[in-house]
Amino acid sequence: MLQRRRRKLKTKSLTSWILTVVSLLCLVFIIVLTISYRPGEEFHSSQFVTLIFMIICSLGATAALLPSKCSRIFHHTQVDHTQLLRSDSGIESDRKPIFWSGHHPTCGCYVAHVVQIRSKTYCAGCIGLLTGALLAIAGNLTYSLQIISVAEEATPLFWAGSFLVLLGLLQYARPLMTNGWVHYLLNTIFVSGTFLLLVGVIEINGTLFVEAYFLLILLFWILTRVALSNVEHQRICRRCESTSCVCRPK
Repeated sequence: MLQRRRRKLKTKSLTSWILTVVSLLCLVFIIVLTISYRPGEEFHSSQFVTLIFMIICSLGATAALLPSKCSRIFHHTQVDHTQLLRSDSGIESDRKPIFWSGHHPTCGCYVAHVVQIRSKTYCAGCIGLLTGALLAIAGNLTYSLQIISVAEEATPLFWAGSFLVLLGLLQYARPLMTNGWVHYLLNTIFVSGTFLLLVGVIEINGTLFVEAYFLLILLFWILTRVALSNVEHQRICRRCESTSCVCRPK
């Protein structure tokens, strides 16, 4: 059983890193397409693309506001672990219940995944994604309504967005994952960076094909981020030294 669990975790870890590599290649490809793809004049409105982007951000913000439901779908499930303390015969086991805060176990192994705000604990990833989504929505509205003009700054915004997305995709690398506030910042700039990247794609290239491709890889990046988070949480529980915690795999 133990060997099977370890093989399963290694397979998931390998899959997640493959997704990361593919995501980075997608980032490189969108940069190349934006700069070099010129099929001829295309007459279309980018309003539809920015609307789809806003819907994606709104769904992401909603998911960040409902972390417990998301955790049941993607990774840890915040359940009543006291139910797990009884064996099949109904006898109490020697394993202890684990409490949750910010939809993470309060075992001390998740300090890089939570932040403290006014003595309350929050998931750094969720509030980071929420902050980034709100900033992206605000920027998208400002851009769509043409409140400000960014045509002259399109190239710097494009490269800035590319760099921020790069950091977001690499956020689970060991040197970057140092504490909860760094985790929060990386998730915030990840979502904000996608908005800057979209503006650069529209202003520099402006073709429907490249814009549609961007939306597709954006969804892929989100799935990659979820997969990496899932494996990271499983890795933390696997390395936990506690033998009595019910969250630790047998």
